[in-house]
Amino acid sequence: MKVMRLSLIMLFLAATFTQCLDKDHPGAVAPPTGMYTVTVENVSMPYDFFQSGAATMPEGTSEAGPAHPGQSYTFSFYAGKNHRLSFATMYGASNDLFYGPSGEGIPLYDGDTPTTGDITDWIQLWDAGTEINEEPGVGPNTGPQQPAPNTGPDENGTVRNITEVDDGYSYPAVSANLKVMLDYDGESNMFTVTIDNLSESSTGISPVVWGVHAQAYALFHEGMMNYGHGLEHVAEDGNFMPLADYLAMNTGYVSPVAPVLWVLHDKTEMPVFMDGQPDYGMGLETLAETGNPATLAESLTNAGYTVGVANMPEGSTEAGPLFPGDKYMFSFEGQVGKQLSLAFMLGASNDIFFAPDDDGIKLSFSPVDKDITKLFMLWDAGTEVNEYPGAQSADDTVEGGNVRLVDDGFMYPDVDQIIKVTIQRN
Repeated sequence: MKVMRLSLIMLFLAATFTQCLDKDHPGAVAPPTGMYTVTVENVSMPYDFFQSGAATMPEGTSEAGPAHPGQSYTFSFYAGKNHRLSFATMYGASNDLFYGPSGEGIPLYDGDTPTTGDITDWIQLWDAGTEINEEPGVGPNTGPQQPAPNTGPDENGTVRNITEVDDGYSYPAVSANLKVMLDYDGESNMFTVTIDNLSESSTGISPVVWGVHAQAYALFHEGMMNYGHGLEHVAEDGNFMPLADYLAMNTGYVSPVAPVLWVLHDKTEMPVFMDGQPDYGMGLETLAETGNPATLAESLTNAGYTVGVANMPEGSTEAGPLFPGDKYMFSFEGQVGKQLSLAFMLGASNDIFFAPDDDGIKLSFSPVDKDITKLFMLWDAGTEVNEYPGAQSADDTVEGGNVRLVDDGFMYPDVDQIIKVTIQRN
């Protein structure tokens, strides 16, 4: 019996040893292969506003309040080439009139050129359509002709340009009361707005509620009733808080996610990048700066790797980036124990991309649909100087740095607030 047990043990050890042989040894048994499916989803919130806020203290004062003739408000923000600026401030000597640009907002770039200078011509006087107009106040520091807020008769009308309102009253031109300047700091990509209530103005103005947005009609749509988000409070009473609160709840970082490059490789290889080293010059720079993975995919294919690109959002018939709610799905055959590397651009950035560690993710034998989002990080390709996230300008500055985890001092959302990545062995 001892001989039989010993023989069986030896046979078992021999079989086990044979199955564990490395592929470089003759007679080695290859690791099992399988089909894997990866899903990359953009889970970010589709915020309506990129930045927003309220300018509440006139310059030179220490308390919130209206800006009387001779006073001004100032506020600053970042913005990208697709962004517009909207704001609203009460025409104090009225029942429900306010100053602001049209519903489309002010485009902050003309092509690659930031909008700057005197933008008073962009500003108009609007009737919120929420309270019937009464004779406007006359003279400095006067207010609406009603004894207390919200005591005027309701109008239930639409937002209209004052030039389209036939209320029998006359109103001064915007330029007679206000001067609005827009400045731009090219080093920080920051815009600054100054709204001067001119010394000869016939009205005070309320604290200014402002928002930076990509889509038109962010605060109101001319010819339609006000949205009910707080514009009525600004126009009737100069109360900025309800609208400012609404904008704050709907403000955040939104970014498309670029097409995904994936590559299979051995665990000793780092085919896409090496942490702390310069870009290899194989196409990562193009992927990280433009979102196009084609150059890197071709380079890796020519180097003998198994490579693929996912660029068709599910349900779409055209290639393109992932917007909030969209996802890519791709499948491939791979050996258990091989490494999978992925790289794809954070769209609203200069040269930031998503990827796991530089040695990739080990393929598992498990068939479970596994969430691997926690293995992904935001990397800086080190090829272009970073600007405020989402507000990159046309002035691309070569960095000449190393690939590294993002460390530029700007605030980025957590990775799992932007993407979700899962893998399943079919």
